[in-house]
Amino acid sequence: MSAPVQTAVATARALGLDVRDPVVLRDRSNLLVHLRPAPVVARVATATALVRAQGEGIERELAVAGALAAAGAPVVAPSALLPPGPHRRDGFTLSFWEWVEPRPGRPDARAAGAGLRACHEALAAAPIDAPLVEWGALREAEELVAGLGDGGDALAPADLELLRETGAREVARATSLDLPLQPIHGDAHLRNVLTGAGGPLWIDWEDSFLGPRAWDLACFYATLPPFDTQDPAAAGQAYRGYGEPLHADVLRALVGARRFQMLAWGAAWACGGDRGEREWFASRMAALRERNATSEKR
Repeated sequence: MSAPVQTAVATARALGLDVRDPVVLRDRSNLLVHLRPAPVVARVATATALVRAQGEGIERELAVAGALAAAGAPVVAPSALLPPGPHRRDGFTLSFWEWVEPRPGRPDARAAGAGLRACHEALAAAPIDAPLVEWGALREAEELVAGLGDGGDALAPADLELLRETGAREVARATSLDLPLQPIHGDAHLRNVLTGAGGPLWIDWEDSFLGPRAWDLACFYATLPPFDTQDPAAAGQAYRGYGEPLHADVLRALVGARRFQMLAWGAAWACGGDRGEREWFASRMAALRERNATSEKR
């Protein structure tokens, strides 16, 4: 049993939960563990903890998802069987969530888009017991890039300069849009949707910030090939399911800003020694250099 799984089990047992057969559900930026037989999932900050201060995103996520669940929005709720957190133990920070039996197959993308709109509408009125920063995802990305030094093979000085120039351009372009701000998901791609008995449910609210609803719609498209692996058809269905078309210029601006944010996180993880992230980041930076070179020739 890995250290974060051991910590999740020990924390839950200390709170009185009967845990006999923990099962890892996902191990990416955070580790998700079903604490069987209890209907509880532990979410342990792993890769995100290398970048964010302990508990920063978890407190935000619990507050936003809790408010949405109370409003009846399509989300997975914080656990009601034990204090949801954040809990700190053995150097890890974790939270507890309701277990939802997932349905097989991909989520209904159109229904997921409609569910995201329901979440936005609930968030416009819901009281949230956590501070949310205006354009928080971009401000955090700027801070990440500003704090990067010589990353050796992961981040050459020329790439760092290009990343900072790109960030300055994309952040200015996005924040100059005349769009109303409200609490939003912040990381609204379809891998953050699971299908329960009643349909798609949105998860992973730790990137929430005060931004335009259009940011979350741009997240559908920012992860399309060649930048990432999101299915274009599913992205289009989710966008149409949301039911509020964007002006093309707004969508382009926010897709560019979202991709800068993704590059900033990729750079931070690559410089931290993540081999998989280093390969992803290197390929995206190569594409960015090529686009810039093409633009300069015109």
